[in-house]
Amino acid sequence: MEERKLKLVENPPVAELKGVSKSFDRVCALDDVSLTIPEGRIIGLTGPNGSGKTTLLKIMAGFYADYQGSVTVDGLRPGAETKARVAYLPDKDGLPEDMEVSEMIKLYSTFFDDFNEEKCRTLLGMFEISQKSMPKEMSKGVIDKLQISLLMSRSARLYLLDEPIGGIDIEAREHVLDLILDNFNPKGTMLIVTHLVHDIERLFDSVIVLKKGRVAAFDDTDVLRARCGGSLEEALKEIFRGEPESSPGGGL
Repeated sequence: MEERKLKLVENPPVAELKGVSKSFDRVCALDDVSLTIPEGRIIGLTGPNGSGKTTLLKIMAGFYADYQGSVTVDGLRPGAETKARVAYLPDKDGLPEDMEVSEMIKLYSTFFDDFNEEKCRTLLGMFEISQKSMPKEMSKGVIDKLQISLLMSRSARLYLLDEPIGGIDIEAREHVLDLILDNFNPKGTMLIVTHLVHDIERLFDSVIVLKKGRVAAFDDTDVLRARCGGSLEEALKEIFRGEPESSPGGGL
């Protein structure tokens, strides 16, 4: 499948962050982060280890409330009200090991009004995942496929994926990426944390780069490629080597 082509239109924001800072035991994870996240885009979120990527996703998902600054999703502070609008896939498996897939489908259907059971069963069939199986019987790659199937069966406003293909073998990655692209809600926005930029960059309309808890870059993928005259991966390496170039309100 060809790389996504960004429609040159101004879309309203799905989420906004203003001056967001977060620390753990005096270690700064995020430092004065300001971003405007428009709807209808698939955005890569990358940066060196410890740059604050997972912390940023967890704040937007409503898991952390003790931060400085302002965060809104559809105009609402992340919390109970926004969980119905946000679909979050963590970097570590959080599925019950002893629960059958069929029970997980029922659970998602109960908790999320935007969950499409039929769509989920179709996606599971494409991945050849039995609805009678349990996570304790699955490899890491199969669990990743199960979580993606559950997540992409929602019609959310904001999808937050933390290293979604890390456990999936190279041969299956293209199939998984096509599935994500084909089932993406065009009225929503997707943030994908990844170190596998080369494998996944064809999905990205734009990329946010975090470095030492600050925004080092937020721009369209074509702009970032043109900056160094090469691949997106090379452009990101150049940003990693340089100094942060954060600017307030670093939206598109």
